[in-house]
Amino acid sequence: MIGSLGALSLDPITVSTTNRSPLKAGICVESPEWYEDNVQWLTKPSSVITGLKNFYKKTGVQPYVIISDQIGGKGESLTDEEAQAYLEERYDALFHDEGHLIYLFLEYESGVYKQYLYLGNQAASVIDHEAQEIIYDYADYYYTSDLDDNTFFFSIFNESADRIMRKTTTSQDIIQHTVLIIGVIVVISVLGFIMLRKKKYDLKQMEEKRKILETPIDNLEDEDLKNKYKD
Repeated sequence: MIGSLGALSLDPITVSTTNRSPLKAGICVESPEWYEDNVQWLTKPSSVITGLKNFYKKTGVQPYVIISDQIGGKGESLTDEEAQAYLEERYDALFHDEGHLIYLFLEYESGVYKQYLYLGNQAASVIDHEAQEIIYDYADYYYTSDLDDNTFFFSIFNESADRIMRKTTTSQDIIQHTVLIIGVIVVISVLGFIMLRKKKYDLKQMEEKRKILETPIDNLEDEDLKNKYKD
């Protein structure tokens, strides 16, 4: 249990505490457009699209990735409200249902970036707040790795899909399971103790009977016993 708790505490990715179901077929109509690379990072976009398609297959939500270094001429100074307005406009221009999501990765200087997600109303039923944090966490985790840009974006969505759609074992789960196991062990131990005591008691009774049977009747002091074992 301690080892499991330690491993969980070192996991940098938000745990998934919910069993989620993918969007039903037809809610999110697949678009031929999967990404928008404004900084020419992607040298192998087919690899990135594979990760995005895996995410779509598992969640029912089709992602669209925008990679940029500025929005409306702004990088660091871009406010959340401005990013929201921009993404809402892009969503309306790209999609005609509520089952998609747009992921904006904005690196406005080397090593410094912002992330934004914009979701259709129905997509939000699967990609809830916890699921969004999982996506952000994978980006943060892989950003400092030695992955190339193509593998970076592939991994964010490929790994996120698995985690979002599978409930992660939490420390609370481990504690509950451990308490249950301890309870079972205690019950078994108590039952074993009772059976052992009974067995010892039975052996004691048998030993007393054996001694009585081996004792000559005339040597018995108890008249009732003499009469009981007399032929």
